[in-house]
Amino acid sequence: MNGKIQNSPIRPPRNTLQPHHIRHIISGTLVFLLGIAANEGLMHLRRHWPRHVRWTSTEQRDYVVPVGLPPTNVLVETGIAEDGTVVWRPRKE
Repeated sequence: MNGKIQNSPIRPPRNTLQPHHIRHIISGTLVFLLGIAANEGLMHLRRHWPRHVRWTSTEQRDYVVPVGLPPTNVLVETGIAEDGTVVWRPRKE
């Protein structure tokens, strides 16, 4: 025998980019971006979802938390949401 393996498949060089590699890169990128979009969508919904808030010992109702802080010239009441976060609303006079 001359030391050569008979009927062995011919392998392509390792550094070639095959068409299925490109498909994997594209599908992986799409799945990654869809995951980010889904997470951002959930965070947006969660931010704007009504939460059960305790304003006083007697008043409890659902409340959508405003984004940001109140203006400096507005009197506010603070309450505690069911998840423990402190929320605010303009004081009714």
